[in-house]
Amino acid sequence: MDIPSDRARTAVNLFKGAEAQSVLELGCGQGRDTLLFATEGFQVTALDYSEAGLLKLEGSARKIGVSDRIAVLSFDLRKPLPFPDGSFDACYSHMLLCMELSTEESRAILGEIRRILKPDGLALYSVRSTTDKHYGAGVRKSEDMYDIGGFVVHFFSERKIRDLAAGYEILNLRRMQEGSLPRDLFGVILRKRDDATDVSAVQRGKEREVADPPARGTGFT
Repeated sequence: MDIPSDRARTAVNLFKGAEAQSVLELGCGQGRDTLLFATEGFQVTALDYSEAGLLKLEGSARKIGVSDRIAVLSFDLRKPLPFPDGSFDACYSHMLLCMELSTEESRAILGEIRRILKPDGLALYSVRSTTDKHYGAGVRKSEDMYDIGGFVVHFFSERKIRDLAAGYEILNLRRMQEGSLPRDLFGVILRKRDDATDVSAVQRGKEREVADPPARGTGFT
């Protein structure tokens, strides 16, 4: 099994603290984080555009005996999510939104995540930041999107993340680094609000800077 990301380990603690059982993962790739969630006891629905990656994930799940806790679906995330309202306790995506998706497509995805979350459901995601050393490199496509060696990356500012948080409470927003490059990321933790009020401005500067929430309780008050 591939080594899970540090972000997934943070998500495990957060989701367990919130007593989440069902997790939707968007952009699961070959499933290194999916398998961690399943081995930790969550029921995981994993979506990705790549059928080859999903086939590898299914094989890995069978090998370690967690197939009964993972459902996979090949899906284009630019379309509305194929689930009823309030279907999941939590949603997780690691560097999905920094792919070749426009800001409005990201806004639509976050809106769909909010729709399928249960009341007070949690959404955890990460994106490349505009302080990343590759920001501005390569060929500019549009917005803060650049083609770097044939791979398009959408970089996010803190302002953009706050603007996209309509309908959520921002619990945690912080910069972090990952990998040997290293990549400079924003890690974001959101909680669904019962109303659709945009409280991002109210939340400025009020998030708890918690890198690893405790195993019980949400880690926030």
